[in-house]
Amino acid sequence: MKPDTFEKTVVLYENMIKNQIKQLSIYRDYEDFYQCGLIGLWKAYEKFEEEKGCFSAYALHTVRGYLLGRLRSECRFERKHTFLDSEITEMIPDESVCEKKEDIEQYLKELNDLQKYVFLQRFYYGKSLTDIAKEQDMTYDKVRYLYREGLRKLKKRYIHV
Repeated sequence: MKPDTFEKTVVLYENMIKNQIKQLSIYRDYEDFYQCGLIGLWKAYEKFEEEKGCFSAYALHTVRGYLLGRLRSECRFERKHTFLDSEITEMIPDESVCEKKEDIEQYLKELNDLQKYVFLQRFYYGKSLTDIAKEQDMTYDKVRYLYREGLRKLKKRYIHV
C-alpha cells in the first residue's frame, strides 16, 4: 500500500534512495543522483497499481533503475569525451592539444585527403563517424576504415608502434 501523498512517500523512502546511491558506490554528484532517485520515486508513486504487488518493492526497483540509467549515461559521456582527448594526445608527440587547424594539419601530412578530412571533422569539429558518413554520402564502415587506417599510420609515424 502506497502512502496518501508524495510528501509522505519521500519521508518514508528517503533512506532507501540514499542506500541505493551508497550500494551503487556513487560518491560524485551526490545531489544530482539523489534528485534522480526522487524522480524515480515519483514515477513509481504515479504508476503503481495496488493489485500488482507491494509498493516498497516497486519503488525500490524503479528508483534503482533510474539511478543505474543515469550512471550509464554519465559513464558513456565520460568515456566518449575522455576517448577523444586521449586519441588527440596520443597522436601529437609533445602531448599538447593544438587549437589551430594548421597545427593539427602538420601532423596529418601522412594521411590521404579523405583520411585528413575524417580526422579534422572528428577531432577539430567533434563530429561522429556516422555524421561524417552522412555528409560525405559514404557508408559508416568506409568512414570507420579511413579513421582506423589513419590512426594506424599516425601511431606508426609518431608513437613507433
